Amino acid sequence: GASQSATFAEMCASPGVVFCDAFEGSWDATWIEDGGDVQIVDGAAVAGEGSSVVELSTYESTQSSKLLRTFPDADSIYIRFDVQYADDYDNSGGSHGLILGGSDAPPWGMLGTAGMKPNGSDFFVLNFEPVGEVGAGGELGFYAYFVNMEISGDGNYWGNQFTTTASQPALITPGQWQCAEYGLTLNDGDSDNGTASFWVDGAPQGTFEGFTWRTSDALRLTTFALDSYNHMNNGPIPATQPNRVRYDNLVISSEPVGCLSN
Repeated sequence: GASQSATFAEMCASPGVVFCDAFEGSWDATWIEDGGDVQIVDGAAVAGEGSSVVELSTYESTQSSKLLRTFPDADSIYIRFDVQYADDYDNSGGSHGLILGGSDAPPWGMLGTAGMKPNGSDFFVLNFEPVGEVGAGGELGFYAYFVNMEISGDGNYWGNQFTTTASQPALITPGQWQCAEYGLTLNDGDSDNGTASFWVDGAPQGTFEGFTWRTSDALRLTTFALDSYNHMNNGPIPATQPNRVRYDNLVISSEPVGCLSN
């Protein structure tokens, strides 16, 4: 989160990097396309860094659009990317975003676990996504499922939310590219020394401690989903005006990565 790289190629050559995708002309062939509406469109998050980006669209018949992948088992992973929410993006009916985690049956085992409390050997999930309404005070934050999570008021185990500890919230600015990064470090054994951290535009937004992500060291970080999901609790999003989120310059690394400096 702290460093800066002059170019994406330099960033991808950094120590610890396990995967890079600039979304130039296509997405990397090793992604699993998990339905939805995923397209390569013209654009660039950073001037001089390529000429296309990936766009995830959601609307009435398409609640989730995502690319899914695994990576070599790890105990600490950082995901960095540039993101742009469209000017007319409307998540007032609820939304979810990027998913990092692990399960006993990767890649699918961490998905479809809403409302379930992990038992320590089955799965854990850390979503990095809008908290609140994009364009109306909405900011980036965490939504997490872990062994020592808190029960929700309705008696179910819904994801626990974590928002910035910085004095200025990490507001999402529709129509603008923003550099964001998040990291998860697993706990040892059944202890609660797991952590999660995030940065927006290079500024630290908090390191959250006390997580028991797992109770077995056999459960490790394996899976990432570049996902855009809308609940549409207040009615369908018209296909003629879809919710669009664009991503560029994605890196998966065992070390913090940072932003592009140019």
